[in-house]
Amino acid sequence: MKGPSAQGMRNYAAYCLGLKSYFEQPGDGRSRPLIPARDLVWGLLISTILRVSSFHHLEWLAHSPARPGLGLSHPFGEDALAYFTERLDAEVTRLALAATLRQAKRNKAFANSPRIGLALDGTAAGRTYKPPCSLCHPVKDPQGAVHGCLHQFVLITVVGGGLTLPVDVEPYGPGDSEYSAGQR
Repeated sequence: MKGPSAQGMRNYAAYCLGLKSYFEQPGDGRSRPLIPARDLVWGLLISTILRVSSFHHLEWLAHSPARPGLGLSHPFGEDALAYFTERLDAEVTRLALAATLRQAKRNKAFANSPRIGLALDGTAAGRTYKPPCSLCHPVKDPQGAVHGCLHQFVLITVVGGGLTLPVDVEPYGPGDSEYSAGQR
């Protein structure tokens, strides 16, 4: 039985959606990369498709016998993923997502959808107990005691017709709001 494969999805993303140049040059600021950016970017994308929820689980997949079938040529660890994602240029990723959205429209991905729209929603991620940065929001219990910090974001997504495409994410710090971050 022939079905979808990771390599087929990678080829579709690279050639049909025009992401080949992004896979090669995602705007990472690594000075001497030992692991190609294309493997790390593809690892992040395939983990989303497979609903792998953490860098630790993605590291396990990258070291497992399934690695060649997933389209990953090099094993990597969660530290390499963290180092890579910390140095990614958000503007390069935003431009690639916008180009993918235009290509999906050109490919008539929304043709059978009577309605499409944009959804704006807030979320939080990255709980820490370390000293907070300028984007951290304190997490308080009912008595008002602080038990760590979170980063809060607003995500805009194209929705409708069974196709959901994330477009952009905007962080907001203390004193800012989901509404004003969504306006930006």
